Amino acid sequence: RIPPWIAGPRSCTSFRQIQGGMRALITLLLASQCLAFLPSPSFLPYPSRLPSPLAHTSNNHPNPWTTLRSPSVLSMQLKPSSEGDIARRGILALGAALGVGMIGNKAESLGFGSTAESDRMLTPSEQNTIALFKDTTQSVVFISTFVEASSGRSFSMDVEQMESGTGSGIVWDNKGHIVTNYHVIRSASSAQVSVMGKDGASRVYTAKLTGIDPDKDIAVLEIDAAGAGLQPAPLGASKGLEVGQLALAIGNPFGLDHTLTTGVISGLGRSMKATTGRTIRNLIQTDAAINPGNSGGALLDSRGRLIGMNTAIYSPSGTSAGIGFAIPSDTIKSVVDRLITFGATVRPILGITYMEGSQARMLGLPNGVLVLSVPPGSPAAEGGLQGTSRSRDGIDLGDIIVGVGGEAIGDEADLFDTLEKYKPGDTVSVTVLRDSAGGGAGPRRAAGLSFDKTEVRVTLAGSSYKAGSWQEAPPAPQGRFR
Repeated sequence: RIPPWIAGPRSCTSFRQIQGGMRALITLLLASQCLAFLPSPSFLPYPSRLPSPLAHTSNNHPNPWTTLRSPSVLSMQLKPSSEGDIARRGILALGAALGVGMIGNKAESLGFGSTAESDRMLTPSEQNTIALFKDTTQSVVFISTFVEASSGRSFSMDVEQMESGTGSGIVWDNKGHIVTNYHVIRSASSAQVSVMGKDGASRVYTAKLTGIDPDKDIAVLEIDAAGAGLQPAPLGASKGLEVGQLALAIGNPFGLDHTLTTGVISGLGRSMKATTGRTIRNLIQTDAAINPGNSGGALLDSRGRLIGMNTAIYSPSGTSAGIGFAIPSDTIKSVVDRLITFGATVRPILGITYMEGSQARMLGLPNGVLVLSVPPGSPAAEGGLQGTSRSRDGIDLGDIIVGVGGEAIGDEADLFDTLEKYKPGDTVSVTVLRDSAGGGAGPRRAAGLSFDKTEVRVTLAGSSYKAGSWQEAPPAPQGRFR
């Protein structure tokens, strides 16, 4: 019969160990009882020299083995004959009781007889995940953003701060720098950061904006948390990740702070467009559930190291559909270091506005980047690039950039990636297709145009997003130099 202290969830291995121990204990108890009832040697009716049990005996010399089996002698053997036998039984009974108690304590330590959640038997994988979550919780913060709005009272000029959204962030260092997605704080006039301390209590700090890189969807905030014991997230390397390895996402979906979801890395090298129109490349794809509010949260590996920052999902419904994307940690580190040091990321530009590739393809234009305008005084104007213009005959197409520095350009994403290899002040060779006939080009005629390939040299300028204070998002890509 299973003792009453064996209850609740238990592992098969531990139960078999306890079951084996119980069998050994029962055997010990039976053996102790048999030993306790044996008489002292002086009561045994054996002669000093015992004959073989198989030897012939006569009536004059009765067989002692037959004598031992007689009822009178057997009854004598089952009676304790001295106080020493009784003491021996007591000692053995006490040892058996102590054995039961030790096994009971061992079972309790293994989780038997306890229905408490914390005492349940867990697999090594579960124990690792729980420990990882507990160790990383303090490294992921809750971000609330606010916008200025009228108080609503008549004839009042008072402005109130109204909450506009929530998101997640990552503690980057013990100096108070918090890393999050740019789109989390986009259009906000202020933000607050809630940090969980070692005691489990959350403390709210007003954040300052240190720097932004909308092209990479990264922003750095700063809080004054001196003495708060901030716990930075341990940084891992995104280079060398493999599809199929474990991934854990921690964030604040739908305002539910510090939520853990698990999955695997389901893809690498993905791309998506940032709010500025530039393409963010080498994204990590995961099937760990990512929902609104997870943006800016941590994507961790099985050792609790930061391998990415949760950024976006692919879903028709707007909620998790098993396809989430994260900015790799190697990209985050390079951008954040520049933002903390300089407050901005400076990128080389040609100084043009362009037509998006999807629109150009609808017009039947060849692969490349169609130049829409070349502002006076820009690097492109000084280099001789021509923009698109309107004439009496229709639209005179501008140059179509098909190469930079000897590298082929198929769309604006290729142009951005190629320019990233240079720095402001570098002079590059730009290969363009130029309408040789002129005279205007509409959708009906674009496919029949003839182009001449021309090469111009442009000295690159620099462009940056300086975040000295909370600001609106940058304009659409057609409205900025590239």
